[in-house]
Amino acid sequence: MGDEPTNADGNWYVLVAGFPRFETSAALAPGLGLRPLESPLSIFDLAAAGAVGFTGWAALEQFAPACTAEIESAKDANITPGYDTLNRAWLATGLLVLRGFTKLWGVACSGYSWNLIAGHQPRHSERFKKQAREEGLDRALFQPKHSLTPFRGNLLDYHLTYFIDADCRNDAPNQPDAEWIGTHFETFNRLATDNEAFRFALEAAIDWRFAKDSRSAVARLWGGIEALFGINSELVYRIALYSAALLVQRGEARKRKFDKVKQLYGLRSKVVHGEKLAEEKIIEAMSDSFRLLRDLLLVAVENGQPISVGDIENAIFS
Repeated sequence: MGDEPTNADGNWYVLVAGFPRFETSAALAPGLGLRPLESPLSIFDLAAAGAVGFTGWAALEQFAPACTAEIESAKDANITPGYDTLNRAWLATGLLVLRGFTKLWGVACSGYSWNLIAGHQPRHSERFKKQAREEGLDRALFQPKHSLTPFRGNLLDYHLTYFIDADCRNDAPNQPDAEWIGTHFETFNRLATDNEAFRFALEAAIDWRFAKDSRSAVARLWGGIEALFGINSELVYRIALYSAALLVQRGEARKRKFDKVKQLYGLRSKVVHGEKLAEEKIIEAMSDSFRLLRDLLLVAVENGQPISVGDIENAIFS
């Protein structure tokens, strides 16, 4: 998500788009919680935030119906080394993407809960009407007595379009999702902080969705796969061998995985080098590439360290 906005001295609340409406809050990791918005977010609510300092409010108009939740990231949960308060929320959204929620993204951040903004206008409509009657419409509009407190925040991952994979989930996060994130969050946090190749691969697994076209998305994903292995020669054979050895037990299943990754790399080459392909074939390559990168990231996390030559040799020869 980038650098924190200036004067960040407390918790951050990241507005999340892409989930269906749900009712149950969940703790994702120490100092990180996912919770639903209690009221729909309307353009009038956003305008109320704009009146107290949210300069990007109008850009969210078209996304308002899709904004159904927020992630709270507590300042006192910062770990050094590790991601800062706002980027811990980014990491939480990233792990949800790895769980299959490729429609979601964090669209804006605020220094106070988006639940104070969502539904603000309906909650205060009677007070607004009363002030208009007693003091006149101009004062009610331009000097409201019940406006929001000054806004501190900004737009985050703002995109007009995005790609999703073939296995994209359309449900809401559940308790197993929260438990999985809670189990793996600090390992992701540590590896992404300590290892540049792992961080590059993790970012590729998240931001491929915002590529300008499907071919660019495939190229971005394979950049992440290649970074995990740190190899730049004999790519097709070595990536296929390493992936199959790390992901599948010995036997025919491993050979099938080896052949499948080789075929996928061949398709990747056709995609990124501009060969003529049906769009559905490119989308298939994109989905399969995302799954492969996700699975390899999880191997590193399960091992608690970046993929090493020793890991590969043990997988091949043990």
